[in-house]
Amino acid sequence: MRKHVLRIAGSTSASTASKRVFYQLEPATPLARGLLVLLPGFGEPARDVFCATSLAQEAAQLGFVVLVVDINDHICLDSADTRLLNEVIGQAVRQRPALAQRLVVGGFSAGGQLAFAYAEGLVRDSTQRPWRLRGVLGVDPPLDLAMHWQRAEYHLAKQDCPAFRPYDQRTIQQLNRELGGSPARLPGVYLARSAFVHTDSAGGNARWLRAVSVRLYAEPDLAFWQATCPSQQPEDLNAYGAVALIARLRRQGNTRAQYIQTTGKGFVGRHRMPHSWSIVDAADCAKWLEKCVE
Repeated sequence: MRKHVLRIAGSTSASTASKRVFYQLEPATPLARGLLVLLPGFGEPARDVFCATSLAQEAAQLGFVVLVVDINDHICLDSADTRLLNEVIGQAVRQRPALAQRLVVGGFSAGGQLAFAYAEGLVRDSTQRPWRLRGVLGVDPPLDLAMHWQRAEYHLAKQDCPAFRPYDQRTIQQLNRELGGSPARLPGVYLARSAFVHTDSAGGNARWLRAVSVRLYAEPDLAFWQATCPSQQPEDLNAYGAVALIARLRRQGNTRAQYIQTTGKGFVGRHRMPHSWSIVDAADCAKWLEKCVE
């Protein structure tokens, strides 16, 4: 595994540093069969992804070049992050031109939202970035940013989830900073920046994924969350958006859109946590990645 440092000038996010790190894991096979880009969750250092899940290692065993990019300080893809991902992928493609046609992107939690947003942009702007996106992967991401705001706002107003209060406050502050306000005031901004929008007949930007392999993982353990927030409901979980997105894509004809629901797999170390990388069966997911680039 090699560490790389890139300098990316300019950003719409004040918290984005000019230097960014990414890690590259080389394939275990003589020829590279695909390129996998993974994005960590909010606040998760890129290097920690290699410990949180064995997906990168499993993918490398099957011939993937794996890039884990240190974009972990916000939830909305901005222009600086797009340039960073373009440069990271561009470097890998310059080293191995065949990888331009065999790209899969994915991420965990907020990193999943960023991965889906970037994937949708790749399809939409295919003439500007002529890489062929073969698949997109999300591990319990908040895909609909308006819903993300609304459930945080609801619980803060009701004061019914004190344990989640810091997280809900951070969500509102984050979306205020990155999108400029609430979805009620800026519906067009949320439509443009979300990976998926329930209220839009086409699903918002998700319409660009009609011909792409999509896999979403979630472990909707409502009882676990209700232990600290009794008012939690199924629609408060990220799984709600994942199910809705896959159903929308399948109605639009995408037979390669999959929702993987797990039970009892989510842990961080020995501690139960259904919102974690560990819900992914890494060996099985690596086989799915392999099919994406066949």
